[in-house]
Amino acid sequence: MRRPLNARERRGAAVIVLALLLWATWWLLVQSWFTGPLSDIDDQLQDLREQQQRYAGQLAQKTLLQQQLEQARRDPASRSSLLPGDDLSAVAAQLMQHSVELIKAHADEGPGCELTQRMPITPEQDSAQPYRQVKVSLTLDCAAEPLGHLLHDIEYSQPALFVDSLSIRRNSTAPATGGPGRLRVHLLVSGYLQPAAAKEVAR
Repeated sequence: MRRPLNARERRGAAVIVLALLLWATWWLLVQSWFTGPLSDIDDQLQDLREQQQRYAGQLAQKTLLQQQLEQARRDPASRSSLLPGDDLSAVAAQLMQHSVELIKAHADEGPGCELTQRMPITPEQDSAQPYRQVKVSLTLDCAAEPLGHLLHDIEYSQPALFVDSLSIRRNSTAPATGGPGRLRVHLLVSGYLQPAAAKEVAR
């Protein structure tokens, strides 16, 4: 038969029960009502910070684009910043060919650079915009050195081209040790041509 608890053991059991009650109260009142929601708010704030940084980058690119377009607008005789031609599909094909030539110019630098996939894009045009846009999607197996030179050529050559998006990841076939070798790169390059109305006026 189990003997009854003495006074010291009863005090110890009471302390344990009290501690459990305090923990349960803290969990229900603090963790559930305050700590959990505060953690959710912190996660939301982090998401908002990342969105703000992404939108700030897009706005910075928009400013550069507007400056270059304004420069082209002030120089109607030259039009060197705009893609030649009037047909969107034909100009997109020309942009793709021009991009291929830029890539070939750096094909033998370092570990090399190779075009693996290309696709011209003619996005839906906004009649409110002063110029029409064409794009080309490029996928490359490219080392860091020729990729840097290629991006420089795209950004600073004529006609004016813009890198709308850039995705770089380590190639799955790269060695486990040493340098990264070639990288898997996806580029979205865009350019602009005159609106059809402007072409008619120029004639």
